[in-house]
Amino acid sequence: MSNSVTNRLFKMVISYWPLLIVSTISAFIYVAFNGLSVWLTASLFNNILTDFEDLIINHDNLRNTKVSINDQLKYWTNELILRDSALESLKVLCYTIIGSFLFKNIFLYIKNIALTYIQFNLITKLRVRLYAHLQKMSLSYFDRSQSGALSSIVLNDVSNMRVAFGASFHKLFVEPINIILFVALLLIINLKLALISIIIVPLSGAIVILIGRSIRRKSKRTAEKIARIMSIMAENLNSIRVVKSFSMESFEIDRFTSEQKRYYQLIFRRAKLRLISSPIIEMIGAFIGVCLLWIGGHDVLVAQNMNSEDFIRFILILFSVLGPIRNLSNVSVELQKGFASADRVFEVLDTPES
Repeated sequence: MSNSVTNRLFKMVISYWPLLIVSTISAFIYVAFNGLSVWLTASLFNNILTDFEDLIINHDNLRNTKVSINDQLKYWTNELILRDSALESLKVLCYTIIGSFLFKNIFLYIKNIALTYIQFNLITKLRVRLYAHLQKMSLSYFDRSQSGALSSIVLNDVSNMRVAFGASFHKLFVEPINIILFVALLLIINLKLALISIIIVPLSGAIVILIGRSIRRKSKRTAEKIARIMSIMAENLNSIRVVKSFSMESFEIDRFTSEQKRYYQLIFRRAKLRLISSPIIEMIGAFIGVCLLWIGGHDVLVAQNMNSEDFIRFILILFSVLGPIRNLSNVSVELQKGFASADRVFEVLDTPES
């Protein structure tokens, strides 16, 4: 069913291909400027900590010995920011960092606006389509289905899809590209340390998949439970005179309280799973980061086969990549909740009309 839901959602989204192209291009430009801002921030730290004369000497050496991609990137960076004095170079570097942050946020806004337009239109059309489909169903279908459950699907499940896919759309277009760019920069700076740091990707992926599967099952049961609660409320309010005539208020209160407690237990278990994913992934990242600090620090201080500028830049980029990985883990959790609601929505849409 999940593949079917994914394919159907993809077919609905692809009809907005012009906006998808705009959003994709904006995402690539945003990621480029985001990577540039991190790279330049490392250059800022290095320029502050290094004597200006040493910077000029290193730049002259790079001009004659650009043997690696890392050396070429550092040379182009120095060509961009180095001026006649340390203060002038610092000024140019600060302006360049501000410009990179400005442009990356402009394109982030363009990407978000395009995806938000797609998201809102998609959910609005889906809710109207679902409501129109219900109007064409036979009376026997409504005899078999509870009105509260149908109301919950039209209102709650479609809203869950909007919330889940809304946050996911924005992150799915950016974070994978961010991760690819940052990992590529790590490989360029130091292959050995980068290969060690990549361990976090499969570990995080395995945790996300295991937690996501459990959350999807709990999300489906949660949606069914809230539908049951809405049915109880609808039945009670529609027959309130009967309830009062037979003095059944206590029975109705107990029935509603029992369903609400079961609903609370479900959403609390789902919340515990959702909240544990980020701390676990962050702890894995921190552990690997500390290991890399030790290994890289040894290479800089003892073996001296890595300079301090590359080490500073590597650590900054490494901790920058943890954010996108953590965001993708949250995206997976939100997507599973959305898919659980989509299952219920498409189940109604697939029911033949009268």
